[in-house]
Amino acid sequence: MKRVWAPILLVLFSALLVSAEETQSAKLLSVKAYDHGRIAFWEGRVPVYDGYPFFDLTLAVGQKKYVVRHESLTGYFPSRWKVGSEIKIRVPGKGRVYLSNGDQEVLTEIVRGASAECVPASSPPITISAGPQVPCE
Repeated sequence: MKRVWAPILLVLFSALLVSAEETQSAKLLSVKAYDHGRIAFWEGRVPVYDGYPFFDLTLAVGQKKYVVRHESLTGYFPSRWKVGSEIKIRVPGKGRVYLSNGDQEVLTEIVRGASAECVPASSPPITISAGPQVPCE
């Protein structure tokens, strides 16, 4: 009988840990919009963009700062997310942050805030990287 209860208790305990992720309040410090999307490829020295807008948001949670990326195929950006406003967030780990937009949670990914990740739109990069590139604006 003990063998049956051990797995059941383990499942219940792990479910409690997952549901215990707390919602925190974050202040939106800045929003950087990339209206044209990423640089998909280059035609000579001219960048060709993929046309999928995305937004980099800087959030302050206590003493920590996060730069998260909100991707939108249509360019939609929630009107509740204004610079200086408080947003409820949930940080489950593994590079993800859920932002509250009313009664929905929007999944975003944590990105580095380093400008070294961007590519100047004036000329192709010297090193070729796999996948689309983020333009420096």
